[in-house]
Amino acid sequence: MDDPPDPPDTETPSDIPTGEEVTKWLGDIRLTPEQHQQIKDIVHGEQFQRIKPFDRRYLVVGTGEDSAAGRRRQLVYELLDTRTDPAAVATQLEDYDLTKEEMDVWVRVFDLLCGHATHISAVIEDFDGGYVWELGLLFAPSYRPKTWVLKRRYTDSETEREHFDNGMAASHTTHLLTGDRAIEWRTEHELRTAVERIP
Repeated sequence: MDDPPDPPDTETPSDIPTGEEVTKWLGDIRLTPEQHQQIKDIVHGEQFQRIKPFDRRYLVVGTGEDSAAGRRRQLVYELLDTRTDPAAVATQLEDYDLTKEEMDVWVRVFDLLCGHATHISAVIEDFDGGYVWELGLLFAPSYRPKTWVLKRRYTDSETEREHFDNGMAASHTTHLLTGDRAIEWRTEHELRTAVERIP
């Protein structure tokens, strides 16, 4: 069997892939029978079945590391998962016990979750880290209309530039980081308020 294609290069901020690049990569992936079975087990498993009965389903994406940024993303997850009017459920890739070494399965499951979600919430504090390829998939026309971006705004312009100022990255993310579904926040209190604006 041929080696699987490499994912879009995301080592630097300028390497955030476009929706077209990620879609092509997804189409080029050839899964083994074991990987197909792993995905079937996930789709029919407890976590995926947990979200199916809800009419409002949130997928929360962003840095998943054990860091302050990761904890803020977890806060968004918890706020959305506990909504009751209407009743809602939140999910994230970490719920499915996948590792970065299982990238081919990881991206397939992420694509399935994007399709199944009614709302996608991306918590963005920079353009670093392995999660940036997820942003590329959110550019896809079928996912962009249901994506809400909670973008951190830093208190001084120099810090802001260090985290976000890159021409190519900015051109790739124009549709996600502008408009009424892009909400900026500076503090945890503002982040909580920003979450309230997501339907």
